[in-house]
Amino acid sequence: MIILYIICTILICFMIEYVVLCNSLKKANYNNGQKKDVIIVLGYPAKKDGSVSPILRERINKAAKLYHEGTAEVIICTGAAVANNYVEADVIAQTLIELGVPNCSIIREKLAKSTYENLVNSKKIMKDRGLRTAVIVSSPWHLRKASSYAFRLEINHAVEKSKFPYEYLIIGVAMIYLYYYTQMFINILRYHKSKQ
Repeated sequence: MIILYIICTILICFMIEYVVLCNSLKKANYNNGQKKDVIIVLGYPAKKDGSVSPILRERINKAAKLYHEGTAEVIICTGAAVANNYVEADVIAQTLIELGVPNCSIIREKLAKSTYENLVNSKKIMKDRGLRTAVIVSSPWHLRKASSYAFRLEINHAVEKSKFPYEYLIIGVAMIYLYYYTQMFINILRYHKSKQ
């Protein structure tokens, strides 16, 4: 009985977080095959041995698919070495090349250590190269956060979600959503408190 009570409490808290986040963080529409100037792939750490992690693999697969469908001719790969010694942008770029994307179509943004920095640096690259529109590729649970940052930075964008990694079970997916939405909820509270 106590376990059921704990589970219900967690679910209620999650639903409250979800409602607050949906009302606080705007998310752009899905791209749905529209042409854009650039695809921005948001980084995620590689495995400890430098190989592609499941979450990153799905983001890369989605970006490669969009590229081959002609959504954009340029891909910005974002991310520094955050969780280990492997630069996320380099891991993304190498895997894209293996998936048939030409190296000349890939831009590596290797300095960002957070989603916000990914987008700040990508905006600078876009401005320097005259790229005006973007489609941002990330995991489903991460898109709302990324898109809200892109709106704040005035990046003209749409979004595309990658697939859930097949390695993760339903419980794993639920835990990911719970973790990320709790993190975003706390950040919103901090942001509103700092504005007061």
